[in-house]
Amino acid sequence: MEQQTPQTERGTSFEEALAQLRETVQTLEEGNVSLEEATRLLARGAELARTCNDLLAKAELQVSQVRRNFQAQAEPAEEPQLPVAPPQQDFGMFDDPPR
Repeated sequence: MEQQTPQTERGTSFEEALAQLRETVQTLEEGNVSLEEATRLLARGAELARTCNDLLAKAELQVSQVRRNFQAQAEPAEEPQLPVAPPQQDFGMFDDPPR
């Protein structure tokens, strides 16, 4: 069974977006870019970070739903409790208890 990776509308997976974000951050940290390029990279990094956060939120929701479904199936259904009458004592030939 092949495991699918969540993807954005544009087809970028979390792993792809994270790799691009790391590359963008590394390029910015090196500082060998013009101000215009740094501004463009910063905007792209913000977009990639948002994409990663969205994909993580979706994955967390899916995990929560799977966990709830599993717990619901794993827990035995509680049977309704019927009222139980107290046991009756047998006092022999007398119907009334001793005084």
